Amino acid sequence: METKPAKTAGRYQLRFRGTECLNCGHPLDMSDKYCPNCSQANSTKKLTMKDFMDEFLSSLIDYDSRLWKSLVSLLTRPGRISLDYIAGKRVSYSNPFRFLLSLAFIYFLLIGFAGNLGDLDNVNLDSKLNSDPDSEFTWGLGTDQFSDAAQQVMDSLETEGKIDSKNLANSIVEAQRKKDSAMIADPKGYLSNLSGKGFTERFIEKSTLFFKLIHEDTLFSYDDAAKKYELDDKNENRVAFDMAKSVQRALQRPGSFLSDFMTKLPFATFFFLPLFTVFVWGVYIRKNYTYTDNLIFSFHNQSLLFILLIISFLIDLLLKIDSSGIFLLVFGFYLYKAMRNFYKQGRFKTILKFLILNTIFFILALMAGVAFFVGSAITY
Repeated sequence: METKPAKTAGRYQLRFRGTECLNCGHPLDMSDKYCPNCSQANSTKKLTMKDFMDEFLSSLIDYDSRLWKSLVSLLTRPGRISLDYIAGKRVSYSNPFRFLLSLAFIYFLLIGFAGNLGDLDNVNLDSKLNSDPDSEFTWGLGTDQFSDAAQQVMDSLETEGKIDSKNLANSIVEAQRKKDSAMIADPKGYLSNLSGKGFTERFIEKSTLFFKLIHEDTLFSYDDAAKKYELDDKNENRVAFDMAKSVQRALQRPGSFLSDFMTKLPFATFFFLPLFTVFVWGVYIRKNYTYTDNLIFSFHNQSLLFILLIISFLIDLLLKIDSSGIFLLVFGFYLYKAMRNFYKQGRFKTILKFLILNTIFFILALMAGVAFFVGSAITY
């Protein structure tokens, strides 16, 4: 339990102390300034507006001092703040979890506000994706829109006289048109033909069908679709419909979707870091640190990364430059020093584990980012 600075002024004077805690009923002595059971201040004086404001300002100043010391320690003493915290020196520092969450919110809010994401709502991607196949954007494969890799392969084959890329593209688009027409003409029959397929393939096909039906008929709920097309009332169908509806909303308002996605990213950090810490714990399994100790170390390092990203973002915003590369290099050197100070291993071992853990970090971060983005799109 964290100790609090003793207060003796105002309602904390000796004459206002009681012999029983007003919060938990624990017996108290007149010398007890705080209840040893629940930590509430031992005071029987009625709370006045002046007392209320004094406590509010005092708590704010105490938190600010912890915040400032945490910032200074993070910036100037790599790894040391984690050593202090797990050793029990916690009163002077902000809680690592709350500190990281605050920094993550600040960073992603800055990105959301300064990125003018709301302007993207003027671009209706849904209408473009479902426009005429000869337009610039199509839902599925377009006439002229192929990935660079696919286009290079087709150009190579065409040069060798094996295919005609234009005719092949037209054939693909025509096949897609026929498939779409069959889906929309008989949704019930199309769903029945999917029964023999695996769950993943079947679910994607159903979502694609509902996406097209929602666009064509302006359906607002699965009940509307089930009534109009005489579809079975299955949970799988409902979930596929809801996913298609969410994706269409995201395409119709991409700016709002990205803004909403940015506000959720801080929470994604707290799902990702505990998983990454498992690997940190495994790499340093011989060290006398618990999983929680390693997690605190990860929280502190991630907090420093967000501090540097915020500073870099503000510099780029003011000076119209790109300083992210420099700050990432600074973070890389900082992380190396933090690992050296915290785990106390030699340079070679630290560099090797630095490379291993950073490789794992980027792979997990990429996977988590993609999964979270897709999850946000289908639940928007």
